[in-house]
Amino acid sequence: MTSRTAIVLAAFAAVLAAVVPAFAYPATGTVDPSYAACVDCHGTTTVSIAGTDTERQGPHGNYLTSTTKCPACHNTHGADTPTNISSPSLLVTATVTDMCETCHDGTGGQGVYGTLLARGVYPVSKHRVDATRTIPGGDPSTGGDLTGVVFEGGVNMTLGCIDCHSPHNKSTVASFTGDRRRIATDTAGYTSNRLLKQRPTSSDVTVTRYGSNWCAACHKGSLNTATTHNHPSETTATAPNYFYQDYPRANAPSSTAIVATSVAAGLGQNNYAYVMPTDGSGNRIGAQVGHYPLCQQCHEDVRNVGDVLQGQIGWAETYTVTSADGTNTADNPRFQVFPHESQNPLLLVETEDDLCTNCHDPMVILP
Repeated sequence: MTSRTAIVLAAFAAVLAAVVPAFAYPATGTVDPSYAACVDCHGTTTVSIAGTDTERQGPHGNYLTSTTKCPACHNTHGADTPTNISSPSLLVTATVTDMCETCHDGTGGQGVYGTLLARGVYPVSKHRVDATRTIPGGDPSTGGDLTGVVFEGGVNMTLGCIDCHSPHNKSTVASFTGDRRRIATDTAGYTSNRLLKQRPTSSDVTVTRYGSNWCAACHKGSLNTATTHNHPSETTATAPNYFYQDYPRANAPSSTAIVATSVAAGLGQNNYAYVMPTDGSGNRIGAQVGHYPLCQQCHEDVRNVGDVLQGQIGWAETYTVTSADGTNTADNPRFQVFPHESQNPLLLVETEDDLCTNCHDPMVILP
């Protein structure tokens, strides 16, 4: 080897050594190999370009023609050999789900799956990817399961991450306020669209706002408009403004009494919306007259909600999240993992009578 060749190789090796640590790709400009800021991938502020909501989408949105984010997931000449339809886009992993779990793997309780295990709690139920070809309550004619559904995102045409989420934040639902507080710097949760597609795979409808209609894009047998349903859920056909964030909640109690209100405070960061108060005779009151519950009033993060018995709710059942996800055992809810995993079966908020009495007064005999 000549001295000139050795010098060139040494210089090339030095460049590689400098570039490798820079895995955080900023939205624009040139990657600085000496500095890779967390915000480049994760984001900490709200950014809007041409009116497009790109709140905390990290590497998933806010792309310009000069973006350098692509190599975080894609490799033109070094992509893995795809084993099925779930890896079509020069990914550095064999499947889309594998790519997602490169970051969202539950390590330290920060991912989509594994948050419970990281805190010493075994999950009872999961909204599983790469494991199912069946939609519970997916048949609108019977309210039963719809089997043999063809998905796009998972192994062997099973459910995958991209069946519900858009990794590039394209055609996603409107942002909403949820319960999730993943990191210590979140003082009160945050508003995001969760990268949810307006039209999930295997759906024949487009929904722009998250709520019962979004869930029923796949779980068609659960809406009150279905021919036969396993339990009636609210729909925009009868309540066009009802969705997750607009659902009218019960007022916070001055002592223990709760009353219905028309305030559109929604379900996010609030436990009172899970209770549907009555007038003591089984009749709904306030803004909830004539309405069914949203899917999320029964299926959400595990928490203590209260019940409609004499319109009572205890202060111990108020929404309380004081620290990063799962670290404080006294938080209510402690974990913010819906809809991916849960301590309860069927991803239920509560179970048995505790669930039913959120809406049904056990002291009233209904006709």
